[in-house]
Amino acid sequence: MIDITIQFEVDDRPVEVDEITDEYLAEILEHTGEQIRRHVVKQLGDMRCAKHGNPPQVTVTGVYTSDTEQMELDYHVDSCCEQSVLQAVQALAH
Repeated sequence: MIDITIQFEVDDRPVEVDEITDEYLAEILEHTGEQIRRHVVKQLGDMRCAKHGNPPQVTVTGVYTSDTEQMELDYHVDSCCEQSVLQAVQALAH
């Protein structure tokens, strides 16, 4: 199974969704986290390195700016070897 970590920052501050007191923002972050998780699972499925048998680890950081109400997503993929990382990145890009 793929290890997926989703992190959020609001106005350059790391936050936990369950600690957000603004209901609207908490709902946005929760929904975004669910969508990210679905996307990663859909694109990578049960992917494993063909040589080593290890799954990739994916960390997604969502950076939300309240002034503009926009979020930028940053995907970071780790795996056991370069070929496995490239395979995962290609799958996420489609």
